[in-house]
Amino acid sequence: DWIPVNRFYQKRMIGLLLAVMMVLLAACGGNTSSNSGKSDSGSPAPAASPSAAPADSGNAGGAEKKPIKIGMMVDTSGPLAISGQSEIDGLKLYLDSIGYQIDGHKVEVVYEDDGSNPQTALRKYRKLVTSDKIDILVAPVSSAVLYALRDEVEKDKLPMIDVNAAGNELSWSKKSDYVYRISISNWQNGTAGVDYLIKNVGKKAFTIGPDFPAGHEVLASFKHEFEKAGGKVVAEVFPKMGTNDFASYLTQIAEAKPDFVFGFIPDASGIQFLKQYHEFGLEKSVKLTGTLEFADTLEMLPAADAAVGLIAATPYTPWLDNAVNKKFVEAHQKAYGKLPNFFTMEGYDSAIVIEKAVKEAGSADAAALIKVLPGITFDSPRGTIKIDPATHNPIQNFYVGEVVKQDGNNTFKVLETIKEVGMPDQPVK
Repeated sequence: DWIPVNRFYQKRMIGLLLAVMMVLLAACGGNTSSNSGKSDSGSPAPAASPSAAPADSGNAGGAEKKPIKIGMMVDTSGPLAISGQSEIDGLKLYLDSIGYQIDGHKVEVVYEDDGSNPQTALRKYRKLVTSDKIDILVAPVSSAVLYALRDEVEKDKLPMIDVNAAGNELSWSKKSDYVYRISISNWQNGTAGVDYLIKNVGKKAFTIGPDFPAGHEVLASFKHEFEKAGGKVVAEVFPKMGTNDFASYLTQIAEAKPDFVFGFIPDASGIQFLKQYHEFGLEKSVKLTGTLEFADTLEMLPAADAAVGLIAATPYTPWLDNAVNKKFVEAHQKAYGKLPNFFTMEGYDSAIVIEKAVKEAGSADAAALIKVLPGITFDSPRGTIKIDPATHNPIQNFYVGEVVKQDGNNTFKVLETIKEVGMPDQPVK
């Protein structure tokens, strides 16, 4: 009698083992996605609940929403590398604060370095689209790269957040339903402080900016508005991009005897210009003014005493008094041990606007995103920002101020606030 009983229990045990194996296999099959390339997905995101909406899920049964893959391409090795790395830091800072999740989607980021070279950028862009299969592009620092990328994203119908490049034509002849700038335009950077300068500093200006698209656009915008207001640009010079010896240009400034210099010199070259301007003693006879770059912590802090007294107009300074900025500054100091700069803020805001657009659209699908991006508003460390539907450029406050010493350190003292600065929706002649 013992043989039949033993067989009975054997069948029961085999059945139980098969049931357990089926449960384990089902549990393991729920998530098969993986990162590839230079991908950053932050902390592991918890799976969505079974009741999560199946829309845009990409997985059987709607148990988990499809990850959102962001491609970020900026300069981290070329002449604008300081700005580019700052933008990466800012994007990471905000994504860290939301656990690399947006509306139930896990967020992954693939980073590429374009070196501010349009040909390199086009090659890296194609890799991001075809191999990495990104959903959204955040790029670039350089306006030359911006103009090279514009037709590609238009052709691919890929939403692009312009993190920094300020080329005016992006809002005019090269405006695209797929490209939205969250930084500034060269028009804004060149013109925001004109009224203050002509009323308080002088009517004869010497302008200097790098010989690349942004340099020419910024100085042309300044000249147009300055001379329209009754001023005169007595000379304009365009040093080669990456110039570090400005002696010949400083000699020209001294000989021209303008009321002030208006300069746009980004990154490390700007620091050298400020120091050499001070060494020449020019600030004693010719007031130094310029774009936001001179007033930014990236330049005015390392320039130390050489920056004191300069006047600039900027949409952002870490000393702005609003709740979003206080949170941003505190998080940045904790993460990186220093004050943020304008470019870190740009990266931070890129993540903010992506999060808001995905939530408003209910999807990371391109067709849905481009419906909500025109006219979208978001709270930035700068204040409340609106993307102008007519130009795809932000409408924002600018702050005219002076670099001063406070408790032994350089700070930016706001002298005048210019509210809701936009740009024309057509080229100005």
